[in-house]
Amino acid sequence: MTDPKNSKDIFWKEYEKLPDIIKDALFSEENFTIVSSICEKYNLKDDESKSQLMKYVGKTLMGKLPIKEFFINLELEMNLDTKRAREISDDIDRKIFSHLRIALNKLYTSNVAEKDILSDNKEEEKGTEKKPPIEINNTDPYKESLI
Repeated sequence: MTDPKNSKDIFWKEYEKLPDIIKDALFSEENFTIVSSICEKYNLKDDESKSQLMKYVGKTLMGKLPIKEFFINLELEMNLDTKRAREISDDIDRKIFSHLRIALNKLYTSNVAEKDILSDNKEEEKGTEKKPPIEINNTDPYKESLI
């Protein structure tokens, strides 16, 4: 079982690395109101659905859930039909994520770079050699004009 104190520590360490605009968005009352109104609009009235939707918005803002996968999570994890999940996702994208697009793109780019570095280090730790890149012979064996 995951230690809740450890999870909180991890969250706050990751939070500190976020750009200020994302930090503000995570705890923004305006964004909470937007998500609440979207829940009302799409008849997600129970507290569990609202908190799940807030959780996925938060994961996206933290760089843990790519925007492209946002609606898929709504569909699969919240048991929403595809059309409804897409509509909710589009609303949240338009009303929350679009204002943060530049910061989110930077965040996701840096997360991908960190994961690449980690995976490269894991290969070296295991003692496996990296394979040299495959050389491609780009010469035209027929030596014919292409035009």
